[in-house]
Amino acid sequence: METPSPHVEVDARPAGPADLRRLALTNDGHVTTMQVRAGRVRGLALHLRRLDQANQELYGTGLDPDLLRDRIRHALATTPTPTPAPTTPANAATATATQGPERRGDATVRVVVFPGANGAVHVLVSVGAPAEPAVTPLRLSSLCAPRPFPHLKHVGTFGQLHSARLARRRGFDDALLVTADGLVCETTVANIGFLTTGDRTGDAAGDAAGGAAGGAAGENVAGPATVIWPQAPMLTGVTMTLLDERLPGCRREPVPLAGLGRFQAAFVANGRGLAPVGRIDTTTFPAAPAAVAALAQVYAAVPWDEI
Repeated sequence: METPSPHVEVDARPAGPADLRRLALTNDGHVTTMQVRAGRVRGLALHLRRLDQANQELYGTGLDPDLLRDRIRHALATTPTPTPAPTTPANAATATATQGPERRGDATVRVVVFPGANGAVHVLVSVGAPAEPAVTPLRLSSLCAPRPFPHLKHVGTFGQLHSARLARRRGFDDALLVTADGLVCETTVANIGFLTTGDRTGDAAGDAAGGAAGGAAGENVAGPATVIWPQAPMLTGVTMTLLDERLPGCRREPVPLAGLGRFQAAFVANGRGLAPVGRIDTTTFPAAPAAVAALAQVYAAVPWDEI
C-alpha cells in the first residue's frame, strides 16, 4: 500500500511553489522532527528550544514557542485523517503496543524554519504517517563522513542520504559516521549509545535503566550497566536528552571504532524511540533484550506534552 504524501503548510497556509522555491534553491534552514500521538509529543519543550536556539545562531533572532505550537496544531488540524486499518486478532497486540495515547491524530511532524526576504523567517510544517523504531537489530557500516555543523539539525542532508545509500549497497541498514581519527559520532539519523558492565560475556542488565527492569532469568549480569554516549561531533538529540534526564550515570566519552568490543550492547535513539544495534562492521553485539527493553521502558514513561 502506497504511503500518502505528507500534508505541507508554510506559515499556516498550504504550501505552494512560491513558498518552496527559496528553500529548494538555497537549501538553507534548520529542522526538528517529532512523533505526534493524539496531539501530544514527548519532549516538546526540547524540540521548541532546539528551533529557537538554532534560529538565534543562524539568523540572529529567536522564535516564539507559542507561534510554533500554533503552526503545528494548524497543520495537524487541516491534515486529512486516513481511515485506520481494521484491528484483527493478528495485529491487535502490535497496534495496542505502538499506537501511543490514542490512535487518532498520530503523525510524524517535521518543522523546518528557513529564511525569507528582509530577514524574516518562514515556518514549514509537514504532517506524514507516524513511524516506529526498528525492531530487528540494526547493522551499521562505518563511514568517515561526519555532518558539517553537527550540533545543528539542519536541512543540508546530502551527506547523510548518500552515506546511508553507501551503507545499504554494502548490505547494511545505515551508516555509522566517524571522524578521520576513528571516533564514533552518530548514525545518519540517530544518536548511538553503548552499554557496558565491564563483562563482555553477558547481557547488559536492566540496571541500565536505573532499576526500571532487571535481567531476565539465566542472564549473566556482571553488575549495573552504564550508558555511554560518544564524545565527538554530533547532535544532542531530544530522545538522548530525555534519557539523560532519567538515567543517573549516563556519560559521554570518546568511543574509538577499534574499541567497540568492550561494550555489551548498542542502541540508536531518535524521535521514533530506541532500536537495538546488532552489528557494526565486523563487531557483533550479543542479543541484549533486557537491556534495550529496560531503556525503552524508561523512554515509554516519558510524559506526552500537549502541543
